[in-house]
Amino acid sequence: MIFQQIVNEDAGCISYLIACSQAGQALVVDPARDRVDDYAAWARRKGLELTHIVDTHVHADHISGNQSLAAKAGARVHIHPAAEAAFPHTPIVHGDELRFGTVRVQVIHTPGHTPDSVCLLVTDLSRGEEPWFILTGDTLFVGDVGRPDFGGERAAADLFESLTERVLTLPDSVEVYPAHGGGSSCGRAMSSKPGSTIGFERRFNPALQPRKVEDFVRELMTGLPPKPPSFDRIIARNRAQALPSMGELQPLSAAQAREAIAKGGIILDVRSPAEFGEGHVPGAINVWIESSPFAPRVAMMAPVDSRFILVAAGPSDLQRSVEALGRAGMDDILGYLQRGMTDWRSEGLPHASVPQITVHDLATMREERADLVVVDVREVAEWVDGHIAGAVNVPMSQALSRLGELPADRPKAVLCAGGLRSSSVISALRRAGLTDCYNVAGGMREWVKGGYSTVKPGGIANEA
Repeated sequence: MIFQQIVNEDAGCISYLIACSQAGQALVVDPARDRVDDYAAWARRKGLELTHIVDTHVHADHISGNQSLAAKAGARVHIHPAAEAAFPHTPIVHGDELRFGTVRVQVIHTPGHTPDSVCLLVTDLSRGEEPWFILTGDTLFVGDVGRPDFGGERAAADLFESLTERVLTLPDSVEVYPAHGGGSSCGRAMSSKPGSTIGFERRFNPALQPRKVEDFVRELMTGLPPKPPSFDRIIARNRAQALPSMGELQPLSAAQAREAIAKGGIILDVRSPAEFGEGHVPGAINVWIESSPFAPRVAMMAPVDSRFILVAAGPSDLQRSVEALGRAGMDDILGYLQRGMTDWRSEGLPHASVPQITVHDLATMREERADLVVVDVREVAEWVDGHIAGAVNVPMSQALSRLGELPADRPKAVLCAGGLRSSSVISALRRAGLTDCYNVAGGMREWVKGGYSTVKPGGIANEA
């Protein structure tokens, strides 16, 4: 048996290729839309035919490459009936087996994360009858379990049953390979480690420690981060018949970009916060391409069904942006500003800037400006661990929905862990009409490194 794990570190997505060299056949599990050519090339190099494609569930964080790969390779797509898929496929249910050569893949239905979730138990019959590893989809991660908020407490209870009765009954030696790792939005505390074993997860995975269903449900539902706004749209896309590709990215002059903006297009500036702060197109959303995860942050900051005009530092960043947005189903891209801000400025068009301040500047401003509001856009868990006294916590994912809580008539110093999320939030707030914002470069990391004090909830000072 041939086994290959393919990790997309930007999105935290993981796909798998399993093949039997004797039979010359291969299976691809959870294919990504932007890696279809890679899978086909891998099969050609190994002298294999791609015959089967399995999605462990309808994905919510990225567009599946199942239909594109099926069209390219002539393979059959398999997915559980509960997925309600509208594209051609062969259903798989609990107890089904896929066999090619010495490879046996057993389907285990594990509802919970989604109603259609399945795990795939894989055995190399040339080694023996004992299973080698299990592909757990979004049911079980390394150090975590799947989000149950698609179905609330009922889904969490289903997940507990799936785990305790169908996954954790496997021998400790069975290796575990999930569909996502660190950086994904499909879990809360998953590890970036690419694999584990049933025994290790049983012993050390915090989410698996509760032994009663009511305890499991309570702990899993407590403090669950908000569902990313793009999830529902991506699920709908993954259930539907695939749309044709968008074609080549179009270069736009400054005049053409301005015309596209007038017709509803949105500038997505993927340059660094420092470059964005120095000068950008008014109303632009800033999410640096080096941000992780990039596409989910864009979805948080930009309106649903946005039509983007990209501004990037160079061609490679443009390509990475298009691929990342396409993975998340945000592929309505009108083009890119051909010569970036250089062209925009040379045409004498209006531009805006965001003041970038250091943590030392922030400390001075707090002493000299009594009206200054410090806005901390980190997640609640980060805030609880330590924050600046008197700061307001508005997590990035809630920034636009809680816009009314921020004073329009007072200066606002916005910070996060390192200065990336804060720049994105500022761009979205300014687009919504809230001005007088400063981006704290380096964020809380530099604040703590500079020796400045932090507190925990209740005003308790952190120990130095």
